Amino acid sequence: MQKEKRDDLLKISEFSEIAEMSRKGLIFYDNIGVFSPEYTAPNGYRYYSHEQIYLISVVNMLKELDTPLQQIKAYMQDDTSESAVDLLEKQGSKLQQKIEHLLGIQDMLQIKLKRLKIGMEMELSKIRIVEQEELPLFISEPFQASKDRVSDEIWIDFYRKCKAHGVIFGYPEGFMVSHENLCAEKTHLASHIICHVGNWKYANASMPAGKYLTVCGQGRFDDTEPLYRVLLDYARKQGYTIIGHGYEERLVDEIASKNKNVQRIEVKIQIDGE
Repeated sequence: MQKEKRDDLLKISEFSEIAEMSRKGLIFYDNIGVFSPEYTAPNGYRYYSHEQIYLISVVNMLKELDTPLQQIKAYMQDDTSESAVDLLEKQGSKLQQKIEHLLGIQDMLQIKLKRLKIGMEMELSKIRIVEQEELPLFISEPFQASKDRVSDEIWIDFYRKCKAHGVIFGYPEGFMVSHENLCAEKTHLASHIICHVGNWKYANASMPAGKYLTVCGQGRFDDTEPLYRVLLDYARKQGYTIIGHGYEERLVDEIASKNKNVQRIEVKIQIDGE
């Protein structure tokens, strides 16, 4: 290759900087035949063309999408328009799935942070009356079991259902206590596992808009009966009618403390609006 031609090329250090890829990575790609320089001098120095910036960006994009190196290599060797269309369509679909997954993680983290801050600031054992809008929930199939005896089969089925609907693990979890069991004061019995999701696209149910009695306590889900008893006693004394289910949400969980005795759970029961 003539010197003036070589002067139009980029040294590996220059190409590495622009491509945002290490020299070691470029040499590795060259050695396995995935991406080679425009010219390799007799002394082994590698030189790249400006046009190759676009090619390496495609390689990096495919690698980012976890495309196997053998598939990338096959694409780089089969540079037809048809193969490019096929590859880009497939990778575009794969990228969209990855974007949706990352959006799900973002939603979960936002809800987790919001609930954690609320839990840290909430005064323990204080009864409050709150008006709230309808909130999205993701719930399990119905069952009836004591909260400390929910079977592995129920939990596994719920997690599979979450995964199938794109609900990221990590949302604040809790239980629903049916209206019937609330009125019968069987508050140790759960009817659903629930996730307090942030976006309606992840929801398959909701917590109705309206007025709620709420209280926050420390401990585990099987420690919530005293909290329900306090709310039900208050409702009777104030003449409120229980019109909905009971909802539990762990606000302070393992992320903040591995000691379950100091974790915080909020309990809500829906009452009439008068």
